[in-house]
Amino acid sequence: MSTRTTSMISRGLKLARWVPVTAVLAETAVGAYWDLARISYVRDSFDYLGYPMYFATILGIAKTAALATILTPGHPQTKEWAYAGLVFVYGGAATSHLAAGDGPDKWAMPLFFAAATFAARAWLPQGGSTTATLRGLAGTRRTQPA
Repeated sequence: MSTRTTSMISRGLKLARWVPVTAVLAETAVGAYWDLARISYVRDSFDYLGYPMYFATILGIAKTAALATILTPGHPQTKEWAYAGLVFVYGGAATSHLAAGDGPDKWAMPLFFAAATFAARAWLPQGGSTTATLRGLAGTRRTQPA
């Protein structure tokens, strides 16, 4: 294989790592908004599962904090807690639907997001910012003023 082909494959693998990251960040952002806005889907789900509505506010705030932590540079141990919290959120949602006797149409996606959170945490570089990593994948660099 040529150096160019190897480089393209390497870059493709680096970009593929962002699939679970993007999925988790998008779901967390949308989920936080839905929880805090208490849209009808959230109200119906919480009523069906037997959770009080104030729990949606708690989850919305926790998801917002996790999102801010993951996207902010530095503080690797805090990021560990954010990812762990998201695993508990998505794993808890899947478990709640399983306990209610729901089929895979209800618990499969939360389980997918729990797994994607594990993958996102495992595959992202340690310690740096998400923005800096994206910039590096795109091949752009910040120039320092002279």
